[in-house]
Amino acid sequence: MQAVAHHRNKTTLWRSLAAALILHAIAVLALFLLPPPQQPVATPDEGIAVEILELPPLRPDVVQPAPGPQDAPPAAQPVPETATAVEAAAPSPDPQPTIQAKQLFSAAILADPRSRQALEGLSQLAADERIVQLCNLEAMEQVHRWKAHFRPDTLVAYAMAKIRLAGRNLRADGAAFRSEGRWFNIKFGCAVAPDIKSVIAFEFQVGDEIPESEWEAHFLSADAETR
Repeated sequence: MQAVAHHRNKTTLWRSLAAALILHAIAVLALFLLPPPQQPVATPDEGIAVEILELPPLRPDVVQPAPGPQDAPPAAQPVPETATAVEAAAPSPDPQPTIQAKQLFSAAILADPRSRQALEGLSQLAADERIVQLCNLEAMEQVHRWKAHFRPDTLVAYAMAKIRLAGRNLRADGAAFRSEGRWFNIKFGCAVAPDIKSVIAFEFQVGDEIPESEWEAHFLSADAETR
């Protein structure tokens, strides 16, 4: 009887041991069958590169207030009383006639989607500065439409003389524009709409080329970016 009992106990032990080994094997196999842990997905950089248009502030030392109507370019200044009769009767001939603009372009240029950054830059300026920048833009486009060989990319309204602001009217008799690396004199009168988003009247007169020897004295250079 003892032998039988011993045999039964031994059989039970082997069965228990076999069951434990089977469970252990199943657990190990389950570990291998589990999917590998997922690596965290990097969040893509959704930032948009924005090019900021830097527009120079209007310098107080180059602005001279001038009286004039609100909605038309200021008229040409009269001959001073101190001028001699010969000077009044025989003024120096102008290199080019004064051009009265029949079509205006600044509003259409700024409405172009490619000018979005320029429009945003203008909106951040003070009213007087916006008038100057808007008139500069109109002046460059008018010069190019007048004579296509001119390709102005920069204009300094106060290069040779102070500008004059009267309300929304601007008079720049000492301006200069750069075309193909060369600088030219230009005079212009400009009137801006009440919302300062478009030019409503414009006239200009292109002068002679400015000698390179005079550039430094007027802060002009071949690679200038100041308008």
